[in-house]
Amino acid sequence: MRPLKKSLIDHAYIRVRSGKGGDGAISFRREKFIPKGGPDGGDGGKGGDVIIKANQNLTTLQKFLYKKHFFAENGENGSGRLKHGKNGKDLIIEVPVGTTIIDRNTGKVIAELNKDGESIVVAKGGKGGRGNKAFTTSTERAPHYSEKGGPYEERDLELILKVISDVGIVGLPNAGKSTFISKVSNAHPEIASYPFTTLSPKIGVVKLDELRSFTIADLPGLIEGASKGKGLGNQFLSHIEKTKVLMFLIDGSDRKNIKKTYKILLNELGSYSEQLLQKKRIIVINKIDTWPVKRTKELKEFFKRVKEEVFFISALNEIGLREVLERLYELVKETKIGEEKPQEEVKEFTLDRNKEIIVEKLDDNTFKVSNPELERRAELTDFNRAGSVNELLRYFDKIGLDRILKARGIKEGDRVLIGSKSFIYHED
Repeated sequence: MRPLKKSLIDHAYIRVRSGKGGDGAISFRREKFIPKGGPDGGDGGKGGDVIIKANQNLTTLQKFLYKKHFFAENGENGSGRLKHGKNGKDLIIEVPVGTTIIDRNTGKVIAELNKDGESIVVAKGGKGGRGNKAFTTSTERAPHYSEKGGPYEERDLELILKVISDVGIVGLPNAGKSTFISKVSNAHPEIASYPFTTLSPKIGVVKLDELRSFTIADLPGLIEGASKGKGLGNQFLSHIEKTKVLMFLIDGSDRKNIKKTYKILLNELGSYSEQLLQKKRIIVINKIDTWPVKRTKELKEFFKRVKEEVFFISALNEIGLREVLERLYELVKETKIGEEKPQEEVKEFTLDRNKEIIVEKLDDNTFKVSNPELERRAELTDFNRAGSVNELLRYFDKIGLDRILKARGIKEGDRVLIGSKSFIYHED
């Protein structure tokens, strides 16, 4: 048997990086008979975004076992004659429908891509820097400075694939899930007698007739203690969250343990998430072809007492399947009523952009200033050129940064941190 962890390709870790913005150009028009042409430095191109997009033709995250780093193109620098630098190409990463994206540094869920074509920007490309032409004013007609391209964004992401299907088959190993799904749908999973035959979910389409159909997933087998991480544990249980209706499939060849198995399945699902127990479900007892006498009265009375619908089948011999499928279809139809909500086709995940300027005193002589636009301008400044620095200082005056720092008690010679830049404060 293959190693279990390698076979369950529903989890991956990747690093993404957007493209850096191109630098603005410093250039002056130089043409014959025009000895004193004005500034004509063009802007830099925008860096490429990193976009993750759902594709219904993909079923696993296997490709991320071999490639874990994804970098978008940088924007090109601007040049003379007002030539705009070329924008960097966006990088599109395709994942299966049902993929959840998590920021590993914060642990926050960025997005759940549950529809084919749904996409999200996970790393925004840097803005292109402005060329010196953009800085001309009535008082400064020949600026000898430009703006640097905006920095890239880099993120470490966790991808988790959760199967999205109408019906999820839940059962202990060897309950006959693979046989059942192979008999009722177009899925053809491997079938064997050892535990954990199903190492990754298999999805099939059940067609009752030309107008009625639904999807069904053969979810990997649970074992007692799965909710505490035993076996493949929560990796299996997480798939159940995305299904609309559950079908408990119980091995009926050992009649003495049918009730015990039912209670184990309930306990494992409830221990993982109480919400799983709120899903519509039916109970299906499989392998009744192994019974010498077809006695079902006691089991029917037991499941009636616990308010469960129960069916008796032989998946191998195709006994009782039609009745089960008809009931599953009705339950799926009930869950779909009023469920569909309009969703934006493209979502974007970026840092919150707000106008609030936050000043934090790190120690007696160090102040940290946080504001997205202020940090962006500091990063774009070319500190080797006086004009570029003066442009930043003018922005400081515009937003009243000096007044804000004085209110927090800053003194001559104290250090001010803005993004990755460090400044020494001096009184005017």
